[in-house]
Amino acid sequence: MAPGRTLARDLALPLGAVGAALLVTALMLTGQGAPSPVAPVAFLLLTVAVSALARPVVVPVVALVSWLFYDGFVLNGHSDLAFRAQDRTSLLMLLLAAAAGACGAAALRTVRRRSAG
Repeated sequence: MAPGRTLARDLALPLGAVGAALLVTALMLTGQGAPSPVAPVAFLLLTVAVSALARPVVVPVVALVSWLFYDGFVLNGHSDLAFRAQDRTSLLMLLLAAAAGACGAAALRTVRRRSAG
């Protein structure tokens, strides 16, 4: 295995997609769908966590996958995607969450390298 490669970084995107599917299922089963503030917060937290594990090049894809599940199943229901103001806002929020997760992970790696070296 090459230096800096970990299984978590390689599998972050597929595991994030599975996590988003499970999150949608859990939200639908508990009734915490679109009107509830729980759904966007849960997706933001999931996106931050997965982005922190993912390779920087796939971070935008992580946000896009989260948005596809959130917009298609929670916000609009019945797997309908839309591009109204609330849909664009949720995409922007998830992209910012992904960037925050990636930046936080990069900062942590930098601190670890400096303290180890």
